[in-house]
Amino acid sequence: MKKFFYILCVLLLINCQKEIEFDLPDVEQTFVLEAVVESGLPPRVIVTNTQGYFDPLDSNSFLNMFVDNAMVELHDGDTTFELVYSFVNSNGVILPGYTSFDPEIIGQYGKNYTLHVQVGDKEAHAKAQIPHPVILDSLWFFAYEAYDSLGFIWAKFTDPDTVGNCYRWFAQRINSYTYNYYDDDGNITHDVIGKMKDRRPLAPIGSSTDDKLFNGLSFDFAVPRGEDGILIGPDDQGPERGFYKRGDTVLVKSTTTTYPTYLYVRAMENQAVSNGSIFSSPGNLPYNVEGDGLGVFIGYGVSYDTLICE
Repeated sequence: MKKFFYILCVLLLINCQKEIEFDLPDVEQTFVLEAVVESGLPPRVIVTNTQGYFDPLDSNSFLNMFVDNAMVELHDGDTTFELVYSFVNSNGVILPGYTSFDPEIIGQYGKNYTLHVQVGDKEAHAKAQIPHPVILDSLWFFAYEAYDSLGFIWAKFTDPDTVGNCYRWFAQRINSYTYNYYDDDGNITHDVIGKMKDRRPLAPIGSSTDDKLFNGLSFDFAVPRGEDGILIGPDDQGPERGFYKRGDTVLVKSTTTTYPTYLYVRAMENQAVSNGSIFSSPGNLPYNVEGDGLGVFIGYGVSYDTLICE
């Protein structure tokens, strides 16, 4: 009898469905900015148009998203530079965007930048700063015995005694594979000998933080390996996922940034982790672009270190 009751309940739940039809309102198209000023590099500004949720996404529609007729100006506190439409290196990914080949606009520590973008009769503006970087005290690799030659990068760091410092971590394995990957039958699954392990600096989930919990302190911390997200490597699956390996040469890109950037990156990573979950709450990213457009303008003060995992 009890079994029959459970079956009846399941059947009732399955039949409790109601089809609802509704029309999504048309949203006016606007433009979106993804802009970065970084110490030692020229500015990069990517301008795209918004798309509807159900709009098709293929190679043609992807390329048509990029806006090539914008007027983009960047003021560094002294001079206003007009950026030109070209191709920009967006953290290792080459995309259409706006930049400048004038050496005077290379990002500098301590400078404040104002961005102005006009597309047709719509205008947007934003501000960003390149903070002075806080240098890592030391770096080392620690391999865990249980994982043979796999481990994490560890760093020692001293935060200045001023509340409000924010940071973001990137790292790139710049050595090449010296081996291929095989399946259980001995067939090559990934022919990667001679290919560089990471094609760009990667930020792991949780890459950005503020200093509310460690203001003025000196401490050690471990960092897992980030994943590309676009090009999945053979070691992004299975037991090597998230680990560095003994023999890796790693370029560590440690950045100091601002609180609005930290809030944006944290929200972006939270959405990436919860994407597709029925329990996640939808929300907008905390943009700092004002006016008729959307988007974010980020400033990074960068320092680099190289570590050989031994």
